[in-house]
Amino acid sequence: MDHGVEDDEMAAAIAASLATYEQEGARHKPVEIGDSDSEDDEGEETFQADLKRALEESKRETELVANATAGSSKTTEEASTTSKQDENPAISFLRQRAQLEKERLERSKGIVNVNVNQTSTASKKRSYSASQSEDDDSSNGPPPKRASTTSNAAKPNETAELFYQGELRQTANRITERDDIAKGVKTFRISEIIGDKNSVAFAILSSYSTDIAWLYGMFSPMTPVILVNQPTETGNSDVKGILPNWIMTMPFLRGGRGAMHVKLMLLFYRSGRLRLVLPTANFIDYDWRDIENTAWVQDFPPLSKPAVGREATSSAFASTLQMVLTKLNVSPALASLLTDHPNLPIKFIGDLGKGWNFTKAAVKLIPSMSGKYEGWDQVLKQGHVSLMKGIMDIGAHRGHTKRDKKKPPEELIVECQGSSIGTYSAQWLQEFYSSCCGISPETWLDKSKASRSKLPKPPLRILFPSLKTVQSSVLGEDGGGTMFCRTSQWEGANFPRDLFYDSNSKRGKVLMHTKMILGLWRDSSSDERSSTTLRKYAKQKEVLEIDSDDEVEIIDPFAAGWLYVGSHNFTPSAWGTLSGSAFTPVLNITNYELGILIPLPEDIEEAEKRGNHLVSWQRPPRKYDIQGGDIPWCQN
Repeated sequence: MDHGVEDDEMAAAIAASLATYEQEGARHKPVEIGDSDSEDDEGEETFQADLKRALEESKRETELVANATAGSSKTTEEASTTSKQDENPAISFLRQRAQLEKERLERSKGIVNVNVNQTSTASKKRSYSASQSEDDDSSNGPPPKRASTTSNAAKPNETAELFYQGELRQTANRITERDDIAKGVKTFRISEIIGDKNSVAFAILSSYSTDIAWLYGMFSPMTPVILVNQPTETGNSDVKGILPNWIMTMPFLRGGRGAMHVKLMLLFYRSGRLRLVLPTANFIDYDWRDIENTAWVQDFPPLSKPAVGREATSSAFASTLQMVLTKLNVSPALASLLTDHPNLPIKFIGDLGKGWNFTKAAVKLIPSMSGKYEGWDQVLKQGHVSLMKGIMDIGAHRGHTKRDKKKPPEELIVECQGSSIGTYSAQWLQEFYSSCCGISPETWLDKSKASRSKLPKPPLRILFPSLKTVQSSVLGEDGGGTMFCRTSQWEGANFPRDLFYDSNSKRGKVLMHTKMILGLWRDSSSDERSSTTLRKYAKQKEVLEIDSDDEVEIIDPFAAGWLYVGSHNFTPSAWGTLSGSAFTPVLNITNYELGILIPLPEDIEEAEKRGNHLVSWQRPPRKYDIQGGDIPWCQN
């Protein structure tokens, strides 16, 4: 082959790719969605920006890449993941792409449709503006990139830990790394979670914001991957090839409103093991390096023989996971990937329940899938009503906590840690708190809003970093780019400012992107206000016999508390808003979210001790001193 012609062909192919990007970028201009909630805007580089950056680098590198031998199977991708200071990861993945393009030209056959247009964050150039946030689907830009550290270096995990009982840890970050080592704090790095990249046979990933060059380097270029991402502003579902062996899929969003906010990793290993990972971090280096996040990891062994009939659908955990993947539009992506990879571990979403043993699932899955749900059969599977059912299942609902029978606990304290603040009505706060107590919506759906508005504010604690906390953190205000509260919200006439508490990490002056909700039962006799509040809530008689095909599943008969961890921020967009009647409830959910519910011990003191250990923040949290000038961090 004439190398001059070859170089010209490759340069033309790359130039065409760049032209495609520029044309698509012109069509997909930033748009702000008029959602009433301001949820977290995880300011990181968009997928399009990554590809454009990589393509521009590739244009400068064309001559070097063209000199590579077509038969070479070794790429610079490994070097970029073990030492990011050696080479820009964008260059390395474009080297790989250019090499594959070179081979494609030689074979005169297309490997994959690398269409570098829209992605979740692609059509929305991110810049730091306080009025936009992730769940509003109005994107903001990332903080300045910083040099990589050992916190996210993709080192092979030669002695990989297995977590068949499930494990919850905070993520490693460069700010606290030295103290973590000194104190023996166990953390998760994404490279350690994945392990040896060559041992991964297939992966299904989901993230709102993705640095594709960084993420691509975490896997072998030969590993087939499905990446779930944010739809474009139209909200239409779509499936397309983005890189060799990589398929991107996007679920439907009504009117283009909301966010595909699920963070998920399903890792299928060549050994047959399946690992499920639910992090609070997006797939961007900043989230895994400079701020604090949390990840839950559990391994599931393969079944000795495939389950059939009712056995394949008997696990509530597997059924929920399959429902989530179906809603996220994974099925058509899987079908597309099977064309070139016929030996994938699964061929249909339903194969999950048939091929792996989920009976040891240590937690309950709590999903919120964007849409409108009517009737108890549907409503109980989504949003804060799913949380309510999960709390019932683990025996943590009011009146079912084991302790002194003469004086049962009266109050549930709920602490909500997140990275973004919503717009809250008094009715929604009561609605959410009732679910936290395990109180069926049947008890209040037929009551008027006027009567419900007379209830006092529930004992909720909304954790969000104060301006002073952000300014005193190691990264200062530059590190607060993924924390969102609008000044207009805070200054609103009916905004619940008295429910705000400062968010301070147990690990020092690092800001938290973690989303957690802690519910703890306690004796409220010493707190007259709380006691009065709970007595009023107690008038709502529990109704456990809900008209549903799903029976209440008892995992642990008693629990004196619970912990939620996942992608949900404390907002109506994430958890949904309930309406309708006790006979026909209607739940509207704006976003796609997913998390887990962890039961705490049945003894109240032990539950609090365990909760203190698992949460990422200092307890008890410090209440905002409004009179003293405390205000939340607002980017404007």
